[in-house]
Amino acid sequence: MPGKGAIQTKGILHFTISVRDHIKAAEYYADLLGCEVERTSDHFAFMRCGDDHFVLSKMPNHVNPNPPGGTWFHHAFVVDAAEFDHAMDVIKDRNIEVLKYEETGHRSFPGRHVYFHDPDGNGVEIIDPRPPGD
Repeated sequence: MPGKGAIQTKGILHFTISVRDHIKAAEYYADLLGCEVERTSDHFAFMRCGDDHFVLSKMPNHVNPNPPGGTWFHHAFVVDAAEFDHAMDVIKDRNIEVLKYEETGHRSFPGRHVYFHDPDGNGVEIIDPRPPGD
């Protein structure tokens, strides 16, 4: 419950992901995850994923947010059950290293989760949030 005087936000407009090359990263997210490139500038690529948005920010001094194989710092993309199965096939076909796979969910969210890194070392999670058995 928000404290007294808390700002009552309604949602998130976008989040920003640090990358070395925002144009190449935009191509990666569009090609792999089906995100749309809405526009680019000298330093940013504005992306759409369904009704949500994120920004890829060119950071020449980008530092991988995760240690090798780490998944704590990640961005989660929601799919339905059939698309999760397809996603696993795509990940396998593209030889993307799966860092973590959870069949029955975890403490915060039910469903199936798979984690991997993008080319800049940012964690990506694909989640089918249905509880097992649904």
